[in-house]
Amino acid sequence: MLRLRQLEMLCAVVELGTTSGAAEALGVSQPAVSNMIRHIEDLVGFSLFRREKGRLTPTPEALHIAQEAQHLFAQQKRMDRIVQQIRGGTTGQLSLVATPSIGNVLLPELVTRFMQTKSRLKPSIELGSVDEVIQYLVSGRSELGFSITPPRHSALNVQSLAEGQMVCAMPTDHDLAHARFVRLVDLNHVKHISYGTSTPLGQMIDQAFSRQGIERRYDCEVRHTSTALELVSAGAGVALVDSFALQGTARGGIISRPIEPTLPVRLYGTTSKLFPTSQMVRLFQQFLQNALDTDADPDKST
Repeated sequence: MLRLRQLEMLCAVVELGTTSGAAEALGVSQPAVSNMIRHIEDLVGFSLFRREKGRLTPTPEALHIAQEAQHLFAQQKRMDRIVQQIRGGTTGQLSLVATPSIGNVLLPELVTRFMQTKSRLKPSIELGSVDEVIQYLVSGRSELGFSITPPRHSALNVQSLAEGQMVCAMPTDHDLAHARFVRLVDLNHVKHISYGTSTPLGQMIDQAFSRQGIERRYDCEVRHTSTALELVSAGAGVALVDSFALQGTARGGIISRPIEPTLPVRLYGTTSKLFPTSQMVRLFQQFLQNALDTDADPDKST
């Protein structure tokens, strides 16, 4: 089996015609090149050069080997470039999965911004429930998951990436738009879009209502935040949503107000313990944290 260094010397002699020229080009001694050529000929079992008047004339076999070696060198250079790009975070794959609250607007916008400096990045984004996020991660179909409910599985690493809060989303012309904040009890006196009691967000909101000594009432039940926001935009009522769902691309006709008492939520990033975490995932996690720290403004109109 010929090694890359041996092939490199062989090609240099083929191109330059002398061992001294090859030695100078490679930065080694002339005897080292001569000895290597003899060693290569011993390895392959046939002559590679004819010695004529101080020059080495390559045989057809040597020319054939040198030609194939050039393809190998080109592939090696390509691999070196890929390694450099991966090290620098400009190329690679990024497989993400998120709950719809994060994955419909905020995550695509952040991925787009991230791609502006990653010319060869190939991202993929899947949406699903928290249970589906878990399945994507433990099966290796996705590398990084996002949700505002922490996934619970022994094979997962869960990290808090950013802090937000539940806010009241409403049409811009709604009566509650004139208030600086919305009390939970106010929601029982207007058209209210909310999550079912079997959902994690519905259970969290029920607990908040219970602490105020009141029972949650709502007029329209949804499972996903994106559905709630579409209903708000259509004028069906108001909805408690996480502030992350209102970051990013503006939603026409919707504004948000803080709620009283406050109901904090967190954005969680999750990776699998079963698979190594890629450099690209680490870079994107850091980018996302920095972006959310800069962009977060839950009280702004959207």
